[in-house]
Amino acid sequence: MAYCSVIRLFLLIYLPCCLLGQDGDLFFAPDSGIRVDSAGISKVLQATSGLYFIYYNQGPDQSLAISEDGLSFTSVNIHDYPDYRYEVMPDSSYRRYFVEIEIDSAKLRSFSSDGGIEFTMDPGYRYVFTPNDAITHPNVYATYFNNALGEVYMVYLAGEIDNARSIHSETGNNGWVFGSYTTDIFGDSILGGGNQSYWDPHAIVLPDDRIRIFTMNQHGHPVPPAEPKGTIYSFTSEDYGSTFTQDPDYRLRFDDYTEFEVLSLNDPKVILLPDGRYRMYMASMIRIGPGENDIKWAIVSATTSATISVDKDPNGIPNDFRLDQNFPNPFNSQTKIEYGLPEGSHVKITIYDTMGREVKMLFNGVQEPGYKSIIWNGTNNDGRIISAGIYLYSFQVKDFGKTKKMILLN
Repeated sequence: MAYCSVIRLFLLIYLPCCLLGQDGDLFFAPDSGIRVDSAGISKVLQATSGLYFIYYNQGPDQSLAISEDGLSFTSVNIHDYPDYRYEVMPDSSYRRYFVEIEIDSAKLRSFSSDGGIEFTMDPGYRYVFTPNDAITHPNVYATYFNNALGEVYMVYLAGEIDNARSIHSETGNNGWVFGSYTTDIFGDSILGGGNQSYWDPHAIVLPDDRIRIFTMNQHGHPVPPAEPKGTIYSFTSEDYGSTFTQDPDYRLRFDDYTEFEVLSLNDPKVILLPDGRYRMYMASMIRIGPGENDIKWAIVSATTSATISVDKDPNGIPNDFRLDQNFPNPFNSQTKIEYGLPEGSHVKITIYDTMGREVKMLFNGVQEPGYKSIIWNGTNNDGRIISAGIYLYSFQVKDFGKTKKMILLN
């Protein structure tokens, strides 16, 4: 085994234990097999039904493959399933953004929906891209995220050097008007652009509200199959998306795959699995024969190890007060909230809407030390089922307080 592969294996096995679950989600190991054959990747998600969806491209049209375990996918008629190709806004409305070219300018426009099914084109535009972006085609590579402040970010590739920049809407604006243009967010402009830039950005919001963006860099290598290339990196923001710092090492490389010869990795899409691990899906170029043209595109995946926490013994007592991310999330009927008490305490668990109004007092009383859980069934204090949207759950005990975000779907 090559020296770098030995080091990589050491990192995959040992370092997640040292990180105690904090950033163990940085170490990905290839999954066996191919997820979708002869395809490029557009979007990946887990629906409230529990099914995994991969929206993929074969030629000009988008198609859909579904799976029960996130590994074995079957292609289906895209029109037979709900269409999840939208962004959920902080006010729980739904929006689809697109770029429109008008003579000498490029504008960000949108369709909106209250329920995520019927969309209507919105009047006007959300943003006019600057001449510095040099956008001349509507197919702009972009990723969107909502931060804990209620701001909506768009991170996209543009400019003569084709690197990442960002715009965002302010708190309370719900992605209607974008501004705060920031260039060179990955600090790669000094590399000269082109295939030296960090491409294919995909953002996720971590359970602690940090933002992580996964990207690909080709490091200037010739286009495959002339030479294999494609390394996946990540950048993390501690300030809700204002600035990003590159994470140590890389997440995945083309030569991490040994089951088949991968010539290129592109378009990383990362989702959080129900067991707390992360899975990354990528478009890959794979060699299928000795000839120069014996290649194909396929979607492959890689997964992190299970989150490791030395102090969590289901039959024991935690070392500190703790609040875990609810599961499932998003959810459409009920969700479980788990927490830990190192000592007997008076506990308050409260559900709020994004305006800070109390929706449900879920628990208010004294509990013995240990690991606890409670179910919320999506009802308010009057017992009525509430509307879909983003909600906050607050855990208050003694001098410790923590709040996390969850999404209730229809």
